[in-house]
Amino acid sequence: MSASVGGRGTATSSPVDDRRREILTRLDQDGRVEVGVLAASLGVTEETIRRDLRVLELDGRLRRAHGGAVRVDLDPGQDSGASGALAARARTLVDPGSAVFLGAGSACEALAAGLATTAGTVIVTGSVPVALAAAAAEESAVVHLVGGTADGRGVLTGAWAREQLAGLRLDVAVVEALGVSADGRLLHASPEEAAVVAAAVELASTAILLGDPATFGADGLAASVPAARLDVAVVHHGVDEPTLDALLTTGVRVETIGVGA
Repeated sequence: MSASVGGRGTATSSPVDDRRREILTRLDQDGRVEVGVLAASLGVTEETIRRDLRVLELDGRLRRAHGGAVRVDLDPGQDSGASGALAARARTLVDPGSAVFLGAGSACEALAAGLATTAGTVIVTGSVPVALAAAAAEESAVVHLVGGTADGRGVLTGAWAREQLAGLRLDVAVVEALGVSADGRLLHASPEEAAVVAAAVELASTAILLGDPATFGADGLAASVPAARLDVAVVHHGVDEPTLDALLTTGVRVETIGVGA
């Protein structure tokens, strides 16, 4: 069924083979792929992507991990290093004892693990993986999981999430995105996720974007807040130039970290 995946395209190559070949190409480049990002950029459902990943794992081409997959030469908890570097920088921007909203994504998961060891910190999130990362820390901070319906990545969204956020005081919102729209707004995998991000950013005194090259640069389906509303965008080296240019055009302060920054 997938014998041709990873080889040269032929006249008999099917759309399924082409899609799986593209998944492997991105995996080779970034070390990790996310189900939601792949579904949005390749124009298929998340269940289709999960099925692709299962087949490719059976073929020994990748290893599935929470929310996506990693290369077979990486442990499920590893990534290309960008997520950890972004989290380390973001942690220096958050004062101890802050109430922090964390969006969904690998960098936010890494940040949750770091912030959870800081006394007095309160973490608010609609992402189950982020909440679990915080809870796994030896000295857990207070973690509030908000939301209603969960998507395939364990992200809780809906009106309930927005209503719960509305009653909170947030010092900082740290979010990830798939890209920047033509009118300068952050793009996300679904309208529901975009609405929750927008609500959190508007409530927070400080808003930070983390740009992971593994995800930032895909085609999102829904826009949230103008990038100009952010206080800073911390972007790791490796984000493609068109996406970085689109972000710079919005006027937000962009800080690039990593090799060649």
